[in-house]
Amino acid sequence: MSESSAPDTGWAAYREQSFGDPYLVWHDGPDFAEFRERFAAEPELATRMLREGIAEGDALAAQTPRELTLTDPQRAGFVEMLREALPAAPAGVRLEAGASLFALTGDPAWSAPVVDVLGSTVHWGVRIDAAIRLKAFPPTPELVAALARGARDLEYLVRYHSANTLLRWAGRTEEISDDQDLFRLLVDEAGPEGWAVAAGRLAAAVPLRL
Repeated sequence: MSESSAPDTGWAAYREQSFGDPYLVWHDGPDFAEFRERFAAEPELATRMLREGIAEGDALAAQTPRELTLTDPQRAGFVEMLREALPAAPAGVRLEAGASLFALTGDPAWSAPVVDVLGSTVHWGVRIDAAIRLKAFPPTPELVAALARGARDLEYLVRYHSANTLLRWAGRTEEISDDQDLFRLLVDEAGPEGWAVAAGRLAAAVPLRL
C-alpha cells in the first residue's frame, strides 16, 4: 500500500492516491485494490473520503462501497450514506448509488434510480453506464421494459448496451455485435422500426422474475 494519507487529505488527492490518474480510471476502469487496503487500514478516513466524494458528485465514490469487504455496521453506514445522497445527487452518482444499494441490501427496488437515469436526457455516456449496471439486477417485467426502451434510444451506444444487458438476461454470453441478425437492426441505418424489432426480440427472450 502507498504511504498513509494525512487526515486533511481532500477527496481529489485521496482519489488519485487510491486509484491513479483520473483519465486512466475513466479509460481503463477503476482498480479497487489500493482503496481496499486503505479502507482496511484506516476505515474512518476512507469512509469520510467517500462521503466527501459523493457530496462532490463523483460517481466512483458511490460505486466503491460495493467493492469493499464490510462489517455489518459498516454496511449499514454506507446504506445510510447512499440513501441520504440520492435525492440531490447528479445522474452518475444516482445510478452508482442504486447499484451499490442493491449490492449492499439485496433489495431489487434500488433499480429505480438506475432506470431513471437510463430513461433520462443526461449525456449518453452516463446512460450507457446505467444500462450496464442493470445486468446485476433480476429481470423483472418493469426492468425488461426499461431496457427495451433503451434498445430503441436515439443514441446508438445506449441501444447497444441496453441490448447487451437484455442478451445477458436471456442467458447468452456473447456481445450483441456477434449476432448479426439482431445487430443490423440496432445500427443507425435501421431506424426506429428496426430498433423496435430488435428490442422486441430481445425482450421476448428474457425469462422474467415476477
